[in-house]
Amino acid sequence: MFGTKTNSGPATKQPVTTGGKMTSVDNKLNTLQTAMAAEAKASVPAEATGVEPLQNVIGKGTIIEGNVYAEGDLSVEGVVKGDVTTKTKLVAGIDSVIEGNILAQHAEIAGRVQGTVKALGLLVINSSGTILGDVITKDLNVESGSIFNGRLQVGSSVSATPIEIPKVTLSQPAPVAAESVFDSPKPAAAAPKSVASATGDKTADQLAANLAKSSMLH
Repeated sequence: MFGTKTNSGPATKQPVTTGGKMTSVDNKLNTLQTAMAAEAKASVPAEATGVEPLQNVIGKGTIIEGNVYAEGDLSVEGVVKGDVTTKTKLVAGIDSVIEGNILAQHAEIAGRVQGTVKALGLLVINSSGTILGDVITKDLNVESGSIFNGRLQVGSSVSATPIEIPKVTLSQPAPVAAESVFDSPKPAAAAPKSVASATGDKTADQLAANLAKSSMLH
């Protein structure tokens, strides 16, 4: 009854879990992993996916008088009266009008171009496209119904030199001093008296003196 008690140490608590709680945790982990995967896919650069969005757009109804230079892709739906240069791809829409030369890596013409078109890569002339000028390109794809009037050069002999975009610097206009409306007008400078006029006045005075002296003598 009063025998020695054996101390077996503190009891170890076993975790108690239920099936419902574990299922909820798994669902949250799956949702988190799905969201992280979607973010990682969205952060992939355009170069890795092979899709390069158009970066510059000249919309329908827009008229630009002057040369156009673009570092990225360029879409033209309006009117450009000047040369067009882009380092990547040019897309001239069906309503576009370009009155000038074109230089691009790749080009797709569906509108009207009056000038020389040079593409270092592929040039596509759609069925609605019209080119009145010379064409220089490495590869050419012409659809039936398109209009082309000019000389044609196609082949690997086209220069593959990278397209250089000139740097444009805007000069600051010289400051102009503002004139107040309260400033009194400056009097006009008097015209200098000519030497001939002064000599003539002196001669007339001498002649009058001689006549007066002559009348006194008589």
